[in-house]
Amino acid sequence: MSAQVKKRNWLFRLIMIVLLLAVLEAIGYIAMWANSRSFDWVNTKNYFKVRAMLIGDTAADQRARYLSQPYLGYIPDPGYAAHGEVQHNDAGYRGEKIPLVRSRKLRILCLGGSTTYGLGVPLPYQTYPARLSFLLNKVIKEDSALHTMYGGAEVLNAGLEAGTSAEELEQYLMKYRYYRPDIVIVHSGVNDAEIMASADRDFQLDYTHYRRLQFHLEPLPQPARFFMHSYLFSYLAIRLFYANFYYSGVNGRQCYVRQRGQQFAHWSDIDADTIRWGAGHLYLPFYRNTQSLYAEVIRDSAILLVLPNILNEKDSFVNSSPRYRDLCAENVRISCDLADRTGGIIVPFAYDSIHDPHSWLDDCHLDSTGEWNKASVLLPVVVRCALQRHAQR
Repeated sequence: MSAQVKKRNWLFRLIMIVLLLAVLEAIGYIAMWANSRSFDWVNTKNYFKVRAMLIGDTAADQRARYLSQPYLGYIPDPGYAAHGEVQHNDAGYRGEKIPLVRSRKLRILCLGGSTTYGLGVPLPYQTYPARLSFLLNKVIKEDSALHTMYGGAEVLNAGLEAGTSAEELEQYLMKYRYYRPDIVIVHSGVNDAEIMASADRDFQLDYTHYRRLQFHLEPLPQPARFFMHSYLFSYLAIRLFYANFYYSGVNGRQCYVRQRGQQFAHWSDIDADTIRWGAGHLYLPFYRNTQSLYAEVIRDSAILLVLPNILNEKDSFVNSSPRYRDLCAENVRISCDLADRTGGIIVPFAYDSIHDPHSWLDDCHLDSTGEWNKASVLLPVVVRCALQRHAQR
């Protein structure tokens, strides 16, 4: 066989190998795409997101949406971007970053779950805390007395998707109290109601039956990280070694329920209905967590505003889930009762406060118009509190 023929044969084999690798990579990419179409409520963690974490990709649009943190549970991942805009600032919450050190501006802290975070709107400036900040600054600028008192306002959005009263309490105690807010708005209760409504025999008072621990994966060491640049290798590795990380929930909500097979201590052997109807809410997590949170806010000399977390009365899920609906209403009553006892102020917010019924996107989330309505309801109450706050100094 001539040298020229041998050269052609080797070239042919090389081309076939390259084509085979390209086909395998295409198969790997398609397999990853096919397993990445479900929506993940908390982390948008599909196969491509898992791969990005494992190879250490720090691009804003490839970041995990949330990070697990000791003492805080989990936080919005600093630098995470979506819809062409950075969603989380480098301090680990959504929207405008507020400096830790106080100025003479009126400072407001908004605590809550996804209805505070603004799950229904794509951009941070469309959330009710951001809208409230805009309206407040406009009022303060136009009112000479308020402008003399404060010069402006700053509103911190500490909302946490899927956050419960447990996260609100721990994050206030360990982080947000250090911002020394003048006013704290608490908008809570829906997620706790969802946990109680879906409680099974594993129910625990600390919600460990529900909350998974891991929201983020650290990058792999070399050379494994290098091989993860291959889509086929990535698909096989994720499928074989990270199945519990990816497949870990029901109804598409993979990232804020516990991992399949995850161990936790079954220390509170009381079923959910006994807890719910127990005398004085002795073992009701929402009551005890919220009671502690309100007490700490008042102890820190901030004004407490309780914004009832109401449901969309026209939503089919609400109307077909009486247990969930009743538990949400019960949590509103508990919030208001505790506010009365601790000296908090209840904001008059109800279903009819949202002018356009179409602003409701589901059982509890609003579009940008609805978020504006919510901020408008808060505005006069906050202005009165600002005047009261200044008089107390």
